[in-house]
Amino acid sequence: MQRWNRKFVLAGLMMLLTLSLISSSVFSATIQIPQGQEIKVQFAPGMTISSAYLTKDNPLVIYLAESIVVGGKVIVEKGAQGIAKVIEAEPAGKPGKPGYIKIGFVELETNGDYQPMDGSKIKLAGEVENKGKGKKTMSLLFILGMFISGTNGEIPSGDVYPAQVAEPIILQSK
Repeated sequence: MQRWNRKFVLAGLMMLLTLSLISSSVFSATIQIPQGQEIKVQFAPGMTISSAYLTKDNPLVIYLAESIVVGGKVIVEKGAQGIAKVIEAEPAGKPGKPGYIKIGFVELETNGDYQPMDGSKIKLAGEVENKGKGKKTMSLLFILGMFISGTNGEIPSGDVYPAQVAEPIILQSK
């Protein structure tokens, strides 16, 4: 008799384990962030983003300025960290040559209840650029103008910039 009770208890435990595994996979939701969805990013406040200091391929930290919402659900929370890279940077020069900087958005970590199924990051597209002011006219008017430099290209770090999701990504709830 005890032998049958043990078998029933063991069978019951196996059924519970099986049901818990099935229910966790059934109830875990997946959601896709589509390619082209616009998101808002920003650089860390106080960061100096200038053609005077940065060179091509320098990485820069970015943050998600607004949560990514799909179907009314917050998929990636505000503040998620990402990476941008300097695409091009030319410092200002003489006589009166302006500086130029161009930054490209690269990727974004997921942060929240949804994670990529393959552990990847959200690929981004989009750029921001700035050209400094040239002082070529002033340098030509004055003999000492050969020593006048233009201003560097600078991107304000506190502003919010648009970026896009570069390729669709499927996220799964934890």
